[in-house]
Amino acid sequence: MSPSEKRNLYDNDDEVLSGVVQDKKASDIEERSAKAIDKLLDWEYTFLVRISPLSGRITETFRNLPGEFEIDFLCQRGAELFPILIDGEVSHFLAQWQKVVDEEREAVINDSLKKYGALPVKRVPFWEVSTQEKADRYFRELLQ
Repeated sequence: MSPSEKRNLYDNDDEVLSGVVQDKKASDIEERSAKAIDKLLDWEYTFLVRISPLSGRITETFRNLPGEFEIDFLCQRGAELFPILIDGEVSHFLAQWQKVVDEEREAVINDSLKKYGALPVKRVPFWEVSTQEKADRYFRELLQ
């Protein structure tokens, strides 16, 4: 499976997913997360934005440059910004090298968004969004 392919981690037989969020390809856990955030009427989000290593700015353009980091959901409520990362790969929890990459990603995102007064990035483990009910509960508590 190539890194650009989106995986479905759970077989929820009664669930209907499109595989798309805001016209972008999405995994099952990303789509459940989007549906959960959509239910919170005071929050908006942009799905899959990147921090450009050249300018340090937020962009939706994918350039695949070294040092380019992606934010799964950049949530906004009024002037409040909240970057959220969905950790869908088991490697985020099992591979030591991935921990270093994840920590660097968090640091770059937090540093880039500091000038906007953003909250620190939040990592969401895949098991918290394994069903729509779990995703709804998780994001309702996180974004209250």
